[in-house]
Amino acid sequence: MKKISLQTLIFAALMVAIGIVLSNFVSISYPPNSTIIRFGIGYLPLIIVSVILGPRVGFVAAIIQDVLGYFVYMMIYGFASGPFFPGFTLNAILYGVLPGLIYNLKINSKRFFLYMNFSLMTVMLALGIWGLIEIDYIIQIIENRLSVDMSFSPWIIYFMLGLGILGVLSGYVFLYFKRNEDDKNQRLIFITIILQVLVTLILTPLWVTILYSSATFLPQLPLRIIKTPLEVFVYTILLLRLIKVFENYKI
Repeated sequence: MKKISLQTLIFAALMVAIGIVLSNFVSISYPPNSTIIRFGIGYLPLIIVSVILGPRVGFVAAIIQDVLGYFVYMMIYGFASGPFFPGFTLNAILYGVLPGLIYNLKINSKRFFLYMNFSLMTVMLALGIWGLIEIDYIIQIIENRLSVDMSFSPWIIYFMLGLGILGVLSGYVFLYFKRNEDDKNQRLIFITIILQVLVTLILTPLWVTILYSSATFLPQLPLRIIKTPLEVFVYTILLLRLIKVFENYKI
């Protein structure tokens, strides 16, 4: 088994520390003090660790970030951010393992990820347009099935959807101009989209439903669909830049 160098340990530890700060202290919730829509980039350092150092290091970093972050939050604020649940640890593990596997996956066709990204972004664009058309319906579902005490401004949702749709359209332009280059950037975009769909739209609503023993899986989806294109855009922009910066740390 290959020994892990001191440089690898330091880099991974730094990324975990940044991830804990971003996950617990640098995020935006809407409505305030809720987790229905929560914007954050706390998993971004785990993706970087997985791509740069590999999925094995990413696996360990993910567990440490999730577990240690839970107790750090409790130590600072004097109370837990919520009950500890292994499902959320699995979310972190996926961010720590899948990027390294996909980034180094051997595919004969250099345009495989290009075509996949076009397809997935088209789905996101369609969902964003659906959200614009059905905002009143979405708000009604949420207030009736999740919480009647929360108020949702349609204009904030319009704003989030607009930014997300602009992000998807920008993604189309980026994919077109990078279509003849090597597929590293395409892989990073694919990684971001797949993780957001898998974790944000499928697993997290499932964990919340199980954790609170409620039938809230479907009511959670509309607002999560609204935030996904925007979050994919933010993650992608940062990831494409940071991977280039940290490439020299690859062991």
